[in-house]
Formats: sequence, C-alpha cells, structure tokens
Amino acid sequence: MKTLQIIGNSAFGGATRLVLDWCKYLVDKGCLVDVLTTDQRTKEEFSLISGVQVRQEIFIPRDIEILQNIQAIGKLIKLLKEEKYQVVHTYSATPGFVGRLSGFLSGIPVVLHHQAAWAVSDASSFLRKYLYQLLESIAIGVSTKNICVSNAVRKQANDLPLIPKSKLVTICNGIDVERFNHELSSNYRIELCNQFGITQNSILLGNTGRLAVQKDYATLIQAVEELKNKDPERSYKLFVIGDGPDRDSLESLANSLNLSNDVFFLGFRSDISKILKSIDVFVSPTLREGLSISILEAMAAGCPIVATNILPNAELIEHEVTGLLIPIKSPIKAAEAILSLVEHPDTAFKIGQAARNRVLQDYTCKRMFDETFQLYCDLLSKKDKMNFNTELEHN
Repeated sequence: MKTLQIIGNSAFGGATRLVLDWCKYLVDKGCLVDVLTTDQRTKEEFSLISGVQVRQEIFIPRDIEILQNIQAIGKLIKLLKEEKYQVVHTYSATPGFVGRLSGFLSGIPVVLHHQAAWAVSDASSFLRKYLYQLLESIAIGVSTKNICVSNAVRKQANDLPLIPKSKLVTICNGIDVERFNHELSSNYRIELCNQFGITQNSILLGNTGRLAVQKDYATLIQAVEELKNKDPERSYKLFVIGDGPDRDSLESLANSLNLSNDVFFLGFRSDISKILKSIDVFVSPTLREGLSISILEAMAAGCPIVATNILPNAELIEHEVTGLLIPIKSPIKAAEAILSLVEHPDTAFKIGQAARNRVLQDYTCKRMFDETFQLYCDLLSKKDKMNFNTELEHN
C-alpha cells in the first residue's frame, strides 16, 4: 500500500506527533509512506523515521491563501499522478481542502481527511458558516471518507446542513500512553521549580497546545489573576507549553496584569510527559476542539483537570469524576474549580487516577491506528471490487 500523508505548512505539535506515530505504524505494516510538509521542525521529525520519505516541494499554507492554494493544487495533481498513490490522507483545514480536491482530480482510489473539528461555531456569522459549509461540503463530497476524531465532531455535523453525512465515519483520537507510564522522581519537580525560580510549595498549573485564539489562553491567564486575589496565601504559577500566533499578545496580557513572574511561556518542550506529571492542575479553557490531544495526555499523566464544557471535552471529562467542567470564557469559574482541587487534594488525586484509567481503557493510539488501518484496507478492497465489476461490464 502506497500512501501520502498531507500536513502542509502546519506547525509541529501534539496532533502532528500523532501523525508521526501513525506513519511509524504504517511502515511497520509494510506500507510505503510519503509525508508532504514544509514546516521545518515537522520535516526534521519525520526525516528521522526509517521508511518515510519527506516531500517538501509543494507549499500548502495552513490558512487560506487563494493564489498559493491554486498553485498547490496544480503541483499536487502532477505529483499524485506521477507517484500513483493508493491512499491520500489529509490533515487540517486548508491542506485538507487542497489535498482532497487534488486527490479526486487525480483519480486516487482512497482519499481521506482527519476531521479534527469544524472551523465554525454558534458564534460564527451566517456568511462565514455558509461559505465554510459550501467549501467543506465540496471537499467531503469528493473524498472517500472523512474521519471524525470524536463522537462530538460527528454529532456537531448535524448542525451543518450542507455537510454530506454519508461520507463521515468516527474513529476517536488516541495517544501513546507508554510515554506516561514511567514513575517520575520528585527531583524533576524540584528541578522545574529551580529552573524558573519558583518556591517548592507553589501550586503549579499547566496547559499544552497551540497559542491561538480558539484555545482562549487569555481566560487562563486571567484565572491566575483571580486566584491571586481569592487565595493570596498561596503562590500560583502557570506553565504555558507550546507556541503559536498569539504568543506575543498573551505575554503582553500577562505583563499588563503584573503576572510576568507567575506565567511562564515555555515554547515547545520534549519533556511534556514529565512536566504534566509535575504540575498540580491541568487547565484547558479551549473554545473549540475535535478531541483534545492535550487533555488526553494530561489524563494519561494522572493530572487533575479543569476544562471547558464544550461537547468534545464533555465526551472525555465526566464532571467531578474524571475532571471538572466549567463554562467557556469564565476566569472566575476557572479559578473556583482550580481552588476546589487545590483545597481537596484527596479528591484531586482520585479524579486524576480515574482520568488516567479512562485513557488506558478507551483512548490508546493502538486502538485508533488499528481502526484507521482497517478502514484503509476496507476502502481499498471495496474500490478494487468496483473496478473489477466495471471491467466485467465493459467486457
């Protein structure tokens, strides 16, 4: 089986790491795997995998750039026809649209898209909703299947009347839980505190992800201010792990609230599993998700979690059982939930362990990869039978 995984110029992060592990799985299955990416770190990471060929000759921006998108479609059609891939699998919105359309026009047998989330919500304008649905319905219509990463994403499609539902299939996200199975020495937390000049008895909060508007880090930073006012006897410190277009504005916000010594922007880290095992509470104020890799990793690390009550988060977090759910854009509610976990450490520990058990049972990458590979095989088999029947009819 020869496959092309299209990432485009999307930055390396948790979701891309999942694609990296998926490519390793495909290689182990004996597949020929090419990856189309132009992001520097993503290229470096994928080039380390034996059996994966990194293609970087076609630039597909993460966001909509009409001229560049048209140029990319032309170049991609040429590449697909030359290489004769059997499966094209796309990720993120713009590379997904470009890749699916190109795959269809090139006659690729199986064209799939990783539907992480819908890029519109109830807060979106009517015009944005209509244009997005129109473009997405075209892309889904010309693809073989779109893989919804959660039951919530599939359910949300019911609110988008232009989306062809028959092309949707659900395979929930999973993660490599082995990365979180090691026992962590208390020395690592001490080292982390020393690295940033933090006292050992500080309450460590954390979040991992892309610093972008839909993640709503502003609410999380404001929640730290609320905690300092509500609970001045304790020292609260926030680690923001990741990077993205909103980093400068978020750093400015922290400075304007006099939190420059309380909020730390760590950028990309290779020791995320160790950091997650060192913090006291993981907080996700996100406004939109497919099925959060960040939350899954925090669950695997046994972190007590506070997360917004959007539908995909509620699929993972049962309130007061595997975490605490709060309304979106509410620094006060976020602070109250964090304080509740801090003041009741036994409850926080039980919640963290229940969350970890949930991931181990339902959200492993092995389960996800097995289901996705089976989908590849089933769709290719179905396509082969269709081609065989067509040949018989012509004869």
